Order: sequence, then structure tokens, then C-alpha cells
Amino acid sequence: ALLEERDPLRPRPGGARGGPPPIPPADIALRLDLIAGGDHPDADRGALARIRQAAGQFRRRLRLPANLPPIGDAAALIAAGFPDRIAQGRGESGSFRLSGGGSARTGRADRLADQRLLAVASLFLRKSAEIRLAAPLDPDALPDALLKRATEQVETALDTVTGSVMARRRLRIGTLVLRDRTETLKSEDAESLLLAQAAASLQTAFTWTDTARQFQARVALKRVLPGHENLPDLSDEALAATAGDWLPPWLAGLTTLAGLKELDLAALLRARLTHADLVALDRDLPTELALKGGRVKIDYTEPVPIAAARAQVFYGTIETPRLAGGQVPLRLALLSPAGRPQALTADLAAFWTGGWPDMRRDMRGRYPRHDWPENPAVAEPPAPRPPRTPGGKPGKAPKR
Repeated sequence: ALLEERDPLRPRPGGARGGPPPIPPADIALRLDLIAGGDHPDADRGALARIRQAAGQFRRRLRLPANLPPIGDAAALIAAGFPDRIAQGRGESGSFRLSGGGSARTGRADRLADQRLLAVASLFLRKSAEIRLAAPLDPDALPDALLKRATEQVETALDTVTGSVMARRRLRIGTLVLRDRTETLKSEDAESLLLAQAAASLQTAFTWTDTARQFQARVALKRVLPGHENLPDLSDEALAATAGDWLPPWLAGLTTLAGLKELDLAALLRARLTHADLVALDRDLPTELALKGGRVKIDYTEPVPIAAARAQVFYGTIETPRLAGGQVPLRLALLSPAGRPQALTADLAAFWTGGWPDMRRDMRGRYPRHDWPENPAVAEPPAPRPPRTPGGKPGKAPKR
């Protein structure tokens, strides 16, 4: 009834000379109070009478008692009737953006001028749109009718500071963003973003331990041997391209980049091979050589695998071992007692007779307390050094 009649609050006299009179306050609650029997010095008695008469007709048509007090939320009703007139504050007092496009204003002194959100029932067009009747909306308790018309957009991204997968949820109606919140995603929602990040930056997304790199290199070497071409390709390029096939089961419960880095990548890579393939890999391309002088790690990341250890570890070894039943050559790096490389050979037998005398002469001068036999091929390796006790004194040497 109110919206069908002219505003029952009249503009006050006393405007600037030649200009329009001051605009009444825009709050529709003032008019509803008048209709319910309230009073106001600027009330238009004739308009109020017509509104009350129309309201009475509506009550009779709706079979409502005449004495039933008005109930309901004016803002929710206006939002349901005029969803294109939701007005959002623009930061400047009295300036608003409309959901249907364009802008509108209230007076700067109006009690609604600094509201974040308004449901506008009436606009007056002059040079710009003026808000004449409106009610404030609570952005955190929007009415159902408005929420049903709104759309939610979710944008996911990685927080570069925390490494967390964040979701930015925007609730929109028309041109307005009614709600803009950032929250941490649940693990099931974060998986796709973590998967994409892992595929895009495989080398930095995971913690690449030496164990992982060595396993990757061993599988790459085994794949080039006859009969083993069907082993999975674990190169960085192939892992990135097939991340959607092998990584998702390991992403359960993860919501941050830190979680990716905590994964045991070596275990993930081993899981890509069958048990039989793993047994064959450990047999043909072992991680270590078992020699008389001890166990020596093999570095498979070099073009030709290298086993490096102090020269004494190789005493009693006549020839350079070969891998994969003789299919893969091996190089040996002989180190000084201080761990510095002194010789690199792929033919240990030839080195013992050719290069060893020169190395022996040099090492005897620098490290006289160590054993430098003339013929290391038949010499016994020195016993391993006894472990140090907590007090710093040598313990008993282990039995050989």
C-alpha cells in the first residue's frame, strides 16, 4: 500500500534558493511507523489516509484481522520484490552501487548513508538516481529470497606465504559482490590444486632426497636394458605428465604445499613398480657394492655409475665389478683418507699395475700412518675403525 501511494513524508521547506527542497530521510521504517499510527511533523496526512485505506483493503482480501500488528522484515520483502535494486556502499558516504547496474545516492546526512547494504524500494531520477525508500540489509544474514537469486563463485589459489590451499568464495547478485570470504579448503577440495601444482613444478613441489634421485636413475638405466622397456618412465617429464595417474592416492588429507614436501617421494616412486620388478632392480642394479673392505654406495646419477670410497676399501678386489650380469659398466673412484678423489678408473686391474704406484707414492708421503701395499689386489683391507664411545675413547673393534 505504501509503494502504491506517494511518499507520506513531504520534503521540508527551506531548500537553497532556487533549488529543490531537502529530501526526507530514506529509511522506510519511518513510513511504516506512520502507517501504524505514529506521528511526524512532515507527514502528509492525505497520503497517509489513502495508504491506510489501501492497507485495510489488502487485509480484507487476505482475510487478516484489522487489529493484527504488522510483522516481517521490510528489507527482506523489498529484496524479494526488487532484487535489481540492492544497493551496496561504495566507501563514500551516501554513494551506492546497484545490483541491476548503475549507481544511486542518499543524502550524506541520511541515517542510511553509511550502511553497507540496502534494499531499495523507491528511486527518484534527477541528474542521478536518488534513493527515496530503503531498508538496511545485514550482509551476514541475507534473506532466503535474495540468496536464491545469488550465485557463488569459488576461486582456489595457493597462499604463497603459508603454502595453504585457499578458497575465495564470492556471493554475487547482479553486479554486486555481497560476500567475499577467504577460507582454507578441505582436503578433498584441495587435491586438484595440489595435483596441478605438483605437475607444474615437480622439482620444487617435493623433497627430492638422494634416495629418490638414485631410485629414479636406477629405473631409467634398467629401462634401456633389453627386455625391460615396459618399466614405468620415472623421468621428471613423465612424472609431471602422468601425475593424475600416480599422485592422487597420496594426496588424501593434504591441504598445504608443506604436506607435499613431507611425502616420502622415494616410497611413492617404488610403489610404481611391481614387487617382481623391485626384486630384479635390487639384484641387477644394487644401491651398494659389497667388497672385502666394506660396502660402497653406487651413484647412478652419473652417465656411467660410480662407486666412490677410500682406496683401502678396494684392497683385495682384483677387477672392477660389473652390474646387471655384465651389461652395465661401473667406474670406481679411489679417495684419499680425507675423502678427496685421487683416481677414477673403469679397469681396476689395469689401475693396480699402472696408476697405483704413482698414487701410492703420493699417499704414503701425505698419510704415512695408513697402509699402502705394493699390490692392493691381493692385500687385506684394514679392519674397520672401532666406534667412538660416548666418552670419546675408542671402543672394541667388531669381530670380523
